[in-house]
Amino acid sequence: MEIPTKKLKNGFEMPVYGFGIWGVGGRFERDESNDAAEVQALKGALEEGVTLIDTAELYGDTHGEELVRQAIQDTPREKIFLISKLHRDHVLHDDILEAVKGSLARLGTGYLDLYLVHFPNLEHLEEVIETMNEIVDLGLARHIGVCNFSKETLAQAIQLSKHPIVLNQVHYNLVYREPELTGLVEFCREHDIFLQAWRPVQKGILADNHSQVMKGVCEKYAKTPAQIAINWLISQDGVITISKTSHKEHLMENLGAIGWEMESEDIERLRKEFPGQQAVSDAVPLG
Repeated sequence: MEIPTKKLKNGFEMPVYGFGIWGVGGRFERDESNDAAEVQALKGALEEGVTLIDTAELYGDTHGEELVRQAIQDTPREKIFLISKLHRDHVLHDDILEAVKGSLARLGTGYLDLYLVHFPNLEHLEEVIETMNEIVDLGLARHIGVCNFSKETLAQAIQLSKHPIVLNQVHYNLVYREPELTGLVEFCREHDIFLQAWRPVQKGILADNHSQVMKGVCEKYAKTPAQIAINWLISQDGVITISKTSHKEHLMENLGAIGWEMESEDIERLRKEFPGQQAVSDAVPLG
């Protein structure tokens, strides 16, 4: 299938859904025990039309990027939207430049479509943002963004950046509502920035949700809970998502969330009535 895209007012455009590889190649340490299956899962996603791949220097202690290279090596570069992220340990100019060059070498590409600051660091924010801008000037990344930034920290980053910050990647789904409650979702809309949600089905928990409100919306659209959870995000203005899918059946189910739009009344019903909502991320609170 062809994954739809969204476009900002500044002209930046990207897919509404992508393949996130957290845990591929290990978590915080390198793990080569499942390399073949993980590369095959990535290749399978590409074959089904997924073009956005989200990786990071942190994932598997750089091994995740190496596995992405194996998966994409037979696909024309222009057909892939490639994201990687700056490790939190790199906060000084020279280290940041070496980091992005290392990511490019491991990925086997000359540029990233989008390079993100993985975690906010207020002490070094100015140097980090200035160097991220230099990375765009050098052609090493076409666009820059951030992850896990609060509204206040994002506002500072915007002031420091000459190039547009086009994306803030955060923990956001039907359960975890911190971006809504802090005003970040609306702030991103007002400042022409995509909000990209990670864990859209909360590690599978939302796929098994059988609350009354979820059952009603599933019946209306003839969709599964996982599909409703993903579509609830991408039907919102300025919101897109990424999800890791190790199994083909999960990938195909996720793709069934794409290509249709939930009515605004159902978006709001889920926003207000979904049970067990949490005000702060249990994984990476905004900073």
